[in-house]
Amino acid sequence: MKSLLGTFFLLFFLIPVLAQAQQDPKSEALQRVVQAHDPAMFVATGALYLKQEAIRANKGKALSPDLDAEVESIIDARVRDPAWFRETLSAVMAPMLSTEEADEIATHFATEGGQVQRRTVELAVGEILTNTYSFTDKIDYRLAPYSKREMDDLHRAAGPMRGTCNCPTPKELEEMRRVANGRPLDGVQDLSANPDAVKFASSGVGVKYMKIMSLQGIAAMNAYFDSVAKQIREVVATRRAAS
Repeated sequence: MKSLLGTFFLLFFLIPVLAQAQQDPKSEALQRVVQAHDPAMFVATGALYLKQEAIRANKGKALSPDLDAEVESIIDARVRDPAWFRETLSAVMAPMLSTEEADEIATHFATEGGQVQRRTVELAVGEILTNTYSFTDKIDYRLAPYSKREMDDLHRAAGPMRGTCNCPTPKELEEMRRVANGRPLDGVQDLSANPDAVKFASSGVGVKYMKIMSLQGIAAMNAYFDSVAKQIREVVATRRAAS
């Protein structure tokens, strides 16, 4: 009897452990994918939107030093710390990618051509995200004087290659060199000569990944930023009511 009970309890505790072990390869592959990405553009876009949202909640006026510090504290904790980006991306990709697909993407992003291609994905998706906010006036360049830090951070994150592909024309290359102010133009190369990059760009998994990032990825980031914006608006409203 004791042996039977011991076996039962052993199985009771082992089943969740075994189930978790079966999930580990996929979780590990997904983590390799999200860790490969540079969150800088997405962090900078969110920080700019949220800082300007605080200004709009303050009736378009500059924030007082105390209120600015409180808003900055929220943005630092919830957006400039990139943990949210990796958690959001993992949650989006988990139900949409198989273990094999996640491993293929992560393995490709670890190659020299894959690193450039990963940067291209970030620039393309980041530009879609920024344009979404710009077209809806959630990022308002008229408020730039009150959000200079955030605007500068976004420009630095995008870098000299913003708005271009990885096969620049001579005119584009000249403009990128001008914007770079003499810094090396990392990533400026013709990926059409790289078989792995061509395969990834035209294969099912590469196309699928770009769609996930452009659709579900951006939607999830928007939802996250909206939740932080709600918190910031409440803080500003409370401060204004108390003044």
